[in-house]
Amino acid sequence: MAKILLLNSGLKHTQSFMKPFLSRLEVYLDEHCDCLDIRHVSTFDERTFFEYDQVVFLFMVALNSIPSSTLEIFERLESQPKGDTEVYAFIGCDEYEPEKCDISEKVLQNWCRREHLQYKGSLKIGSVFFIMKTISRFVVSNEMKKFAQAIINHQEFYGKTTMLTDRIFMKKANQYWNKEIKKVNKENTKKIKRSRT
Repeated sequence: MAKILLLNSGLKHTQSFMKPFLSRLEVYLDEHCDCLDIRHVSTFDERTFFEYDQVVFLFMVALNSIPSSTLEIFERLESQPKGDTEVYAFIGCDEYEPEKCDISEKVLQNWCRREHLQYKGSLKIGSVFFIMKTISRFVVSNEMKKFAQAIINHQEFYGKTTMLTDRIFMKKANQYWNKEIKKVNKENTKKIKRSRT
């Protein structure tokens, strides 16, 4: 049995998009470990990081790289005494292709190598904004089960998944943006009416 930390280390506005994935991963890991702790950037204490056997960074990719909030955590950890912690990553992006997460994975690998930590792998997911609202969520859930099993067994894992088809992605994206455009138009119409009165 192990002590595991799930660290939602993305930018504040993206943490809500990662929440469904974090909750599902929590369910898959909870019964198989002594202690499962969930932290966000705001509640993270770098002094306790190396008390965990395994740490899973969860974040959304910003411009194909590591979010600044995760880089800040790296900086804070560099001055701490190191333990024998295994590091995993759950990386999401809003693009269809999960390959957009490759650069951030390499940054994380290089940081682990420099800090003499064991980087054990990642699960990269494309279409994060829409995936939990489509039939693709079952595919992602299966990959997350495999990812959780690898963490429990201290195994390496390198996986990636996205929506079933780019057609579904385009359909959901168009539905979302059309809805947002209608909202903005409605708000602008209300502002114009108010300014006339």
